[in-house]
Amino acid sequence: MSLVAIVLQPFILIALGFLLSKHRLFPRSLWDGVEVLVYYVVFPPLLFNSVAKATLTVSDTSLFLMGGVASMSLGILWSWLVSKIAPADRATDASIRQCGYRFNSYIGFAIVLALYGETGFALFALLMGVWVPISNAVAVADLAAATQKHGQGFLSLLRSILKNPLILATLAGLFFNVFGLSMPAWIDGVFSSLGSASLALALMAIGAGLKIDDCPAHRLLMGLATVQRLIVVPAVSVWIGRYLGLEAIEIGALLCFTALPTANSCYILAVRMGGNGPAVADLTTLQTLCSLVTIPFWMWVVS
Repeated sequence: MSLVAIVLQPFILIALGFLLSKHRLFPRSLWDGVEVLVYYVVFPPLLFNSVAKATLTVSDTSLFLMGGVASMSLGILWSWLVSKIAPADRATDASIRQCGYRFNSYIGFAIVLALYGETGFALFALLMGVWVPISNAVAVADLAAATQKHGQGFLSLLRSILKNPLILATLAGLFFNVFGLSMPAWIDGVFSSLGSASLALALMAIGAGLKIDDCPAHRLLMGLATVQRLIVVPAVSVWIGRYLGLEAIEIGALLCFTALPTANSCYILAVRMGGNGPAVADLTTLQTLCSLVTIPFWMWVVS
């Protein structure tokens, strides 16, 4: 029961954000500002501190990173299989496929920190730093091919990677870690204060962004995509982790990564590149709700 309670805490904050977003005192414009604040200001310091202070080396994490990339790469292949079993128009297929291998990092960070502490958090951050550029590149290429927006897609991808504050914070933290550097105490204190507010704000912003628009139109496709993302990918990641001989905390951090619902940013990318935004919004909501059951299950399995 304590495990379930720990895992459900992020979803309570998501529900709170959803309820607050329906109140006239908290308009959509406020939540848009919260999302920007979390992304650019309060969450990067938490990432930086965790990676910079982690007692990890490249040799320590190589198998873990290999397992994570292998698991999510198989997610890419299975997302294509899902679109063949339940095909839609090209734009919808490409929009839905990205949800099979992209993830909601804020939910993952909240769970991995609660269950596995700073070490698990740092492992998660490193895997995110490796996988986010890969997954974004695949998603942009797929949507560009489906919507014929090649130049705009790849230029946007390059700019987003170079300006992504989460990736930059992870790389900066890794640089400080490798060379044994440290921030002055007063800066470290400011970073800690900012980071302590980040996850709660991020999770409430996720809840405020949940919506249903177009679900009945692609019921089978969304159902299969949800099973693929929340059941198949994490199941295989557990097998890969055990095959690679990962330690218990590494398998736990890996599962916190692979068992997550898709990211709200999938909707933004789909709309920006001419894909099916409403379908992605529905799938994001569906996967987030289903993960209320699947994530506690997978955490119980790995425990």
